[in-house]
Amino acid sequence: MTKKNIAIIVELIPIVSAVLSYLLTVSKYDSELIRNVISITFLLAFLGFVFFFVGRWLAKENKAVKILGVFDWLATVYVIAIYAIAIFNFGL
Repeated sequence: MTKKNIAIIVELIPIVSAVLSYLLTVSKYDSELIRNVISITFLLAFLGFVFFFVGRWLAKENKAVKILGVFDWLATVYVIAIYAIAIFNFGL
């Protein structure tokens, strides 16, 4: 595997985590396992900015990595927005 392929895979982790956490959060199923998966995917989505810097370090001027990096930042913003909505909804 080349550095470019590894960088693309690293960049996809927070994007997939954000989508998966959203789908599991709004699903009708609830169990301890699903709550643990939601927690892990939220953490990985929140660390999107870290994955952005790692992907940039591995594949510096790759266009796919640049585009996926924007989505990594959006995954981080998604998690912050969910927590902000929860704070406003339930209060401090």
